[in-house]
Amino acid sequence: MLKYLFSTTTLVFLATSVTANEVSQLKNNNPVEIITVTAERTSVSELLSPYSTSLIYEDEIIKKGYRTTVDALSSVSGVFLQKTGHGQGSPYIRGFTGFRNVFLIDGIRLNNSVFREGPNQYWNTVDSYSIAKFEVVKGSTSVAYGSDAIGGTVNAITKFQVLNEFDEQPLTFLAYRGSTAEQSNVFRASHQNKITNNSGISLGFSVKNFGNLIAGGDTNEQHNTDYKEFNIDLKWLLSLDDNLQLTTAFFKTVQDDVPRTHKTIHSKSFVGTTVGSELARDLNQERQLLYIKLDAKQQTVITDTAQFTISYQQQNEVRDRTRTENRYDQQGFSVNTLGFSVNLAKRINANQIVYGFEYYRDNIDSFSSSNKTQGPVADNAAYHWLGFYGQNKYNLNSKTSIDFGTRWSYQRVSANRVHNPINSDVIAINKKWHNTIFSLRGNHQLKPQSTSIYLGVAQGFRAPNLSDLTRLDSARSNEFEIPSLQLKPEYYLSVDSGIKFRSHKLNYDISIFYTDISDQIQRVPTGITNSDGEFEITKENIGNGYTYGSEIDIQYFLNKQLKLTARMAYIKGKIDTFPRSDNILENDYISRLMPTNLNLAIDYSAESGEWWLNTSMTAFDKADRLSARDKLDTQRIPPKGTPGFIIWNISGGYTISKATQLTVNLHNMLDKNYRIHGSGQNEAGRNLVVSIEYLF
Repeated sequence: MLKYLFSTTTLVFLATSVTANEVSQLKNNNPVEIITVTAERTSVSELLSPYSTSLIYEDEIIKKGYRTTVDALSSVSGVFLQKTGHGQGSPYIRGFTGFRNVFLIDGIRLNNSVFREGPNQYWNTVDSYSIAKFEVVKGSTSVAYGSDAIGGTVNAITKFQVLNEFDEQPLTFLAYRGSTAEQSNVFRASHQNKITNNSGISLGFSVKNFGNLIAGGDTNEQHNTDYKEFNIDLKWLLSLDDNLQLTTAFFKTVQDDVPRTHKTIHSKSFVGTTVGSELARDLNQERQLLYIKLDAKQQTVITDTAQFTISYQQQNEVRDRTRTENRYDQQGFSVNTLGFSVNLAKRINANQIVYGFEYYRDNIDSFSSSNKTQGPVADNAAYHWLGFYGQNKYNLNSKTSIDFGTRWSYQRVSANRVHNPINSDVIAINKKWHNTIFSLRGNHQLKPQSTSIYLGVAQGFRAPNLSDLTRLDSARSNEFEIPSLQLKPEYYLSVDSGIKFRSHKLNYDISIFYTDISDQIQRVPTGITNSDGEFEITKENIGNGYTYGSEIDIQYFLNKQLKLTARMAYIKGKIDTFPRSDNILENDYISRLMPTNLNLAIDYSAESGEWWLNTSMTAFDKADRLSARDKLDTQRIPPKGTPGFIIWNISGGYTISKATQLTVNLHNMLDKNYRIHGSGQNEAGRNLVVSIEYLF
């Protein structure tokens, strides 16, 4: 039903393109200009950018009662969230997830060489309370960000980017978020202080306790879904002169005993899903990021602006698994990443040129109690990532601009301890890849400051990472992956087009896209079943296929107080793969395709500005376009597909005083018992979320 409604609506608009979250606001009867930086690595008006982009601001995260960073992305049309566990969320962007999307923190890659295929938990290690806004770029940005940037790129821009964000007086922020169905309590405290006229400091920490998740209907409490989390963030800004700023920042996240419930006996069957057999499977995550960044605004022969960044990131992961009372194992890894980047910008007549380079080096140690050679990935390994890029925005005239970009990339992996899948010996690997890709995009204003259309063609690639080459670990339900040492890069060609319209009454963004897939790395069954009854799989470059779809985002302002919003998204895709153990190549659905979905919302803000109300309805079609591997994932996906659902939410906020803000959300008012397609547990039932913020 929804897919037919969506197709009809798309034809009515006859177009294509972006966003949902920040678009236009009412001020002097003109739409407010929105500036983005992620898509083109420099400040560009969103209306004039030839990309599909969305922005999510920190106040929206509070207003909507979002629990995590990943949940905040649910407000973006065409982004589909899968949750293997309550503390493990991963977005699908235009059909891609995991290591085929890039996550940045202030422009620094969170992605590293141990990111595994499919949904993973790493985006959930970013504390949303430290973020000022998320910039989401849908589609390939491999020219700008290199390997992995296929489905999309998300840049988490943290608070306090420039010194004038600090008040002259010290400022302390306290917040509490509590919820019923999540049985959670979250506390946040931060303090900012402008130390001198040219320096400021901020310090914040978040303590989060998530209890067992209570689903709707008769599923009720889902045991073994609880976990704890602690976050800390520190930032110091120093203005060396009017055109030179130094930023030092530190972020740390610790998550304790995050369960993968569907693998255990504590999981609950949903419309025919099977229950796991393990007694426990828990992840302990620890991630920390330290960076020093120098921003310069100085006109020279080669630059107008320059940014130099040095970063160090460490990620530790330990998995504890209890299979039976007498069988316990532990495995994990530590990744230490050193990064260095230079980003330069120069305007020459009608040309806006952005260029630079990036270098990252991962050092990896890996262990397993059941294998002396390696843990889930190779031990004593290093992965090098180097890229040189350049982009030029050429203004043909006052209405039309052309963007041309290119990147040369080089990756090298060396690992001294790899489990040989043939004879179990210890072997070493040394491999390297390099390539050059291009992109060409254009934007034309049909009506200046109101309507623009864009068209883009972009190459993308993803080099095999350490997880592709050397993973020795459980994969999807009842599968065990072994090292695959002969892999090559994946290649993509994306075409997307869109229309953007902005006025004081109406904003809309409509986009269509198509991605051609070549040599995608796919899991292939070996025909062997291991001693634990798991099907053994390896990987090969066999995936040739495509994805295509469309996204619609509309906002209509009835007056200054009342706004209506509608969002719709559709995607389809197929890929060549070996779906069964008989090794017959077939063209099959891409795994976990996003069901067609629709979101409708009404927002009302009091003229006084003291209170506001929101009500929204979200509908998902039945997810029955299943790949053969989806059908085998019986712990997460029901035999006939994941049922469709409709969820109704209502929320409101009230300004108690200048210092105090109260927000109340009632999610899933009808207590619907539902599951996001591919997830490991059901979502919260009727859920009261209360947030209170105090500023002094």
